[in-house]
Amino acid sequence: MPTRLLLLAAAFALIAGCAAPRAVIWDGSSVERWHVQGHAGMVGVVPTATLSAAGQAQLDAAKGILGDSLLDSTTLRNSARTLVAASLDMPGMNTVLSAHMGLGWGLEAGYRREGGANAWSLRWQFLSAKKSGVNGGIGVMYSSLEYEVPSVLGDVQKALGYEFKRKDVSIPVVFSKPLGDGGEYGSVGGGLVGAWTSTQYGFDPEGFYKSVVGASGKTTVLDKLPDQKTSFLSYGGVIFGKFGFKRVWLMTGVTVLYQDYGSYQVPGTDPVGLSGLTILPSAGLEFRI
Repeated sequence: MPTRLLLLAAAFALIAGCAAPRAVIWDGSSVERWHVQGHAGMVGVVPTATLSAAGQAQLDAAKGILGDSLLDSTTLRNSARTLVAASLDMPGMNTVLSAHMGLGWGLEAGYRREGGANAWSLRWQFLSAKKSGVNGGIGVMYSSLEYEVPSVLGDVQKALGYEFKRKDVSIPVVFSKPLGDGGEYGSVGGGLVGAWTSTQYGFDPEGFYKSVVGASGKTTVLDKLPDQKTSFLSYGGVIFGKFGFKRVWLMTGVTVLYQDYGSYQVPGTDPVGLSGLTILPSAGLEFRI
């Protein structure tokens, strides 16, 4: 099973769209006032639940609705489930760029661009290795995202009139042990992270019908489902290592989150639900000026 998941994730890396920024890329230490810390790298997305719901067989089945206006409940449900899964957590790889400026008193504010999502954060270092032997920090990050599924599902998204937006608030608490004097060689550590996600989605299918159960030959038009909303919590942990010298380091880490995505209403059939782990490996260059 792990090998299958990794192979599927590798395949999706070439077609994935954007994903919400959730990987923790921070060792808990803040920069001095008016100094800047930057990061450039990649973040992978390996969602165990949605990999099975958006595998190649499911993608092919979802595209089966195209060119056929009369849908049965099973086909419709599977197509909608694939769309929802792809928008919630599409497997793949995204670029990440971020910059944080020190405000003094251990505070820093920053901006992060990951895939097609924008994120803003405020971080505070509440423990210093100079006094306690470890650095510790807590942060809050807000991001927003309006999603278009990858081109392999673009026609299905248009056919079902599917729209999806999400907003995320995540709170990481991390601790690290500096390597060298003042962390000049980097650091190693880990921590915990919790997040709250609010989603707004809707379906506006046109020209699709389904058979009425118990009424031979009778069909009904699929209803619209605009402005649906739901929310869910995520929680997990992170481990990381930062290695380099003075002001430039290689930052690597893995964030693992568990989430119950909740229940999503779809036209013409029962709601769909998903839950599972999301593994977010990250690697990139970090620098301070």
